[in-house]
Amino acid sequence: MDMEADAGPGYARLRRRRMVVLAIVIVALIGSIGGLLISTSIKSPADVAAQSQPPGLTQLTATVHRQVISTTVLAQGKVSKPTEVSGPAASGGGGGGSSGAQPIVTRIFLHPGADVAPGRVILEVAGRPVFVFAGVIPAYRNLVLGETGEDVAELQLGLEELGLGVGDDTSGVYGPGTAAAVAAFYQSIGYSAPTISTGRKADRGAMMPLSEFMFIPRFPAHVASLGAKVGGTASGKLVTLSMGNPAVAGQLNPNDRGLVRPGMKVKITDTVTGKSFHGRMTSLKSRTETKGSISGGIFLPMRIRPSRPLPGSLIGQNVTLTITAAHSSGAVLAVPEAAVFASVNGSTYVTKVTGAHSQVRVPVRTGLTGDGLVQITPVGGGTLAAGNAVLTGQNYLQPGAGIRRGNVIRRKLTVVPPG
Repeated sequence: MDMEADAGPGYARLRRRRMVVLAIVIVALIGSIGGLLISTSIKSPADVAAQSQPPGLTQLTATVHRQVISTTVLAQGKVSKPTEVSGPAASGGGGGGSSGAQPIVTRIFLHPGADVAPGRVILEVAGRPVFVFAGVIPAYRNLVLGETGEDVAELQLGLEELGLGVGDDTSGVYGPGTAAAVAAFYQSIGYSAPTISTGRKADRGAMMPLSEFMFIPRFPAHVASLGAKVGGTASGKLVTLSMGNPAVAGQLNPNDRGLVRPGMKVKITDTVTGKSFHGRMTSLKSRTETKGSISGGIFLPMRIRPSRPLPGSLIGQNVTLTITAAHSSGAVLAVPEAAVFASVNGSTYVTKVTGAHSQVRVPVRTGLTGDGLVQITPVGGGTLAAGNAVLTGQNYLQPGAGIRRGNVIRRKLTVVPPG
């Protein structure tokens, strides 16, 4: 059945009107959406130019400070191990050759790390002392009345340095005066002086048995290790001593050769903990080397002597060296190097910022530089003080500037002449 025909002409007209209204609404919606898209994608030349403008001028300034300026040079180094000497050999003699005694450590007076002085008792083995004197000739025999040699001379010198004279004995000859001095030495440290009890040299005065003393080339010395603990049997060498303090073998970049010299202060920094120690450069070689280079390149060897003994944990470790090549005699006016400019006539100046848009060019004389700072002294009537702001730079584009043929247009700054 045809419902539209049954409804009559009025229904058909109403339906056509509804379709026309719907079409108008659709067209309006399409037009609105299209206009929105066009408005967001099409820009006027003014909009394009505005969005192409760079950011405005940003002045970069720094503050003038009054401080000490130091010029530093960085280098690398390695903490070297002190020379070590061991002795005397453990034996069961004790007491200058008495039989039956075992090399048992009975007392320890100086433990590892302790300082050792000439004639100071380090430990006791089988009730007998072990001590050390200065001497380049190692101890190699018992020293008794009638012996001669350089080792005897070393012993005599050591006794005399302790205030024990050897009488009329000739240097290098173990005579009655030396024997008396040896006896007095043993008495001063609380032990009986050993003597030879048998043979043709028996009862001929005090002796110095090889089992109780050792010579080392120099002091200061420190106990590096001991042959045994108290109650233990000593084996091998009874005592190992380290001579002197750990030094630093430095490696300087050859390009910095003209900036440093022996005697300069050095800061030694542990690269692991960051802890620093002070010292001085004692030597600098002029011939470059590559063997053992820390950085892998050539270097000039130098020696650094720490002001105080370095901890044993640093021995064999790499360290950073900061050498103070020069420093101002006191506090001076200082600015970053980027704040100092050169005029066409070769003079130098800084630009003091005195307001939002005004600046004063202050002529200066430059001095010491270090760590990015430079010493300045105002000249020609210019004034400058700690706390002033000085110009270090600015971007190239100014507010309101345009771009012409690819070149940046810069706004002219207002510069107030000095004075």
